[in-house]
Amino acid sequence: MALSARLIVNLESLNMAESVGNITKHRRAPVVMETGQGYRIVYVPVISGMSLAHHYQHILARAAYERGLQVTRMSLEGYFLKFANDDIIRNYYPEVEDKVNKSDLCGTEKTIVEADVVADIGGFLYTNGPVKRTSRFSFSYMMPALDAINATAVQPQLHVRYTPKPERREQALIYVDNASAVYTMSFILEASEVSILNVCKALGQEPFDLGTEERVKRVEAALEALIAMLGNMVFGAKRSRSLPQWKVESVVAVASTGITPFTPSPGHSRSYLADTVKRLEAQLDMINGMEAEVHYYDATGKLESPEKAKVTVTDHSSLEEVLKAAGSWVLGKLKQQS
Repeated sequence: MALSARLIVNLESLNMAESVGNITKHRRAPVVMETGQGYRIVYVPVISGMSLAHHYQHILARAAYERGLQVTRMSLEGYFLKFANDDIIRNYYPEVEDKVNKSDLCGTEKTIVEADVVADIGGFLYTNGPVKRTSRFSFSYMMPALDAINATAVQPQLHVRYTPKPERREQALIYVDNASAVYTMSFILEASEVSILNVCKALGQEPFDLGTEERVKRVEAALEALIAMLGNMVFGAKRSRSLPQWKVESVVAVASTGITPFTPSPGHSRSYLADTVKRLEAQLDMINGMEAEVHYYDATGKLESPEKAKVTVTDHSSLEEVLKAAGSWVLGKLKQQS
C-alpha cells in the first residue's frame, strides 16, 4: 500500500536543523523548479523523512504493544538503536542478549525480528554478523507542493526569556523559525514483506517467515500507527509551543499486489489523482499478476478526476476512511496467503 497527500500546515517548527547564535532555524532543502526561463533552484522549508519515520516507529511500538505483540523496551521509549552491534545489544537489548549468535546469521535475524515489531517493519543493521534488514516502509520528505511554492514562507519569531531583575542581564531574546506551506508527502508500506526472513531465505534455511497470522497482526498495527500519526499530525519537533494549524487537503492511496509496490504520483498539482490512475492502468496492462484499487479523499473538490478509469477508484469522506479501505484490501490479500 502507498499514498501521497497534500496538507496545509501553518505556523510549524516541526523540523529544526541548527542554532546560529540565538536563532533556531527550520530545515531547508534545495528544490528544482521549472519557470518560463528554464529551471532554477529554490530553498524551501521541509520536514525530513527521518523525522517522520522516527515518530511513526514510536507510534508503531505502542500500537504493537497494545495488541500484545513483541516490542523491546528501547522501541517503546523511542530509542531506535536497532541492534547495531554486540555492545549495543549487551547494553540496551536484554531481550535478545543471550540469543544473538553472529555465527548463525539466520538465527540472529529470526531472533531480532521475533523480538521487535519495529525492527521487523522499520529494518535494522546488526554489524557484527552482518545481518541487514531493509525497512518495510518508506517516507518521503514533506516539501511544499510545486504548484503552491510561492505560498511558502519561513519567518523567525521573537521570544523572550523574562527575568524579574533585568539589570542582571539574565533576560534573553530568542528567535525560532516558523514555516507555513502546502506540503506534499508520500508513504509506502510493503505489507507482503513484513515478517519475511530474507537472510534465512537467501541461505536456504527454513522457516523463511514468521507465518501469515503474525504478518497480518503486525500489518494491522502498522496501519493503525499510520492512521494515528497522519490523522492527528503526531510528528515533529517543538510541538509543545508550536503546535501547527493544519488541514488535509487531499490524499490518494493505492492498494496493490505485484513485484513492487505502486506509488501514487506526488501531490505537486491537482492532477495527481488522474496522473496516478493513468500510470496505474498502464502498469496493470504490463505487469503480470498485478492487482490494485485506488482510494482518495478531496476536501477541496478541485482534484482532476480520471477519465473512464479501468481500475476501481473510490471517493471517501476523510483521510482515515481512505486508509481504512486501502488497508482492508491489503489485509484481505495477506489472509488469502494462509
